[in-house]
Amino acid sequence: MTQKARIQTKSDRRSLTREKIIDAAIEVVAEQGARRFSLDAVADRAGVSKGGLLYNFPSKSDLMKAMVARHVDGFSAQLEQTLAVLQGDGRPNAFARAYLSTFRDHICQKGRPPAGFLAAIAEEPGLLDPVREKNAAYLAEIRSTSENANLAMMGFLAVEGIRHMRLFDTSPLELEELLTVVDGLLARLAEDARAG
Repeated sequence: MTQKARIQTKSDRRSLTREKIIDAAIEVVAEQGARRFSLDAVADRAGVSKGGLLYNFPSKSDLMKAMVARHVDGFSAQLEQTLAVLQGDGRPNAFARAYLSTFRDHICQKGRPPAGFLAAIAEEPGLLDPVREKNAAYLAEIRSTSENANLAMMGFLAVEGIRHMRLFDTSPLELEELLTVVDGLLARLAEDARAG
């Protein structure tokens, strides 16, 4: 095995270990809440030593930032894939539709919002910084690329309202009702821009 292959293998192993730790942290936070979860519990769940966990994430804050980054990056990657498909369908408002479609998929796949996220941001509000940055970028893209910018912004605001009701567990609507609203917005956005 060459030196380069050994380094790549070591790098791959570290990346896999980091992912395993993040998976474990998400599970522990779901069970115990962000305020009560401990690095010991995460290390135990991940099957690594506490030293191994600290090597990858020197603090609880670093681990929580990685959990938020996983969520943000996962949404962004799915949005890019969806946008690539929708840009070729010849219908208007492709980016806005991709944003709403990705949100729809996320709430269907994940059901409830990440447990403990609210407690985590209450403990460390800076965790929201990457979310704020992404939302600002998404809104700027929606404004600049939509044939019907007002309707597209309404879709963005509706999705954010749904996201926050789910985060705070204040929604009086069932999931099916929320999906019907998102589907209605998607249908309107896909219509001829002049119809909106």
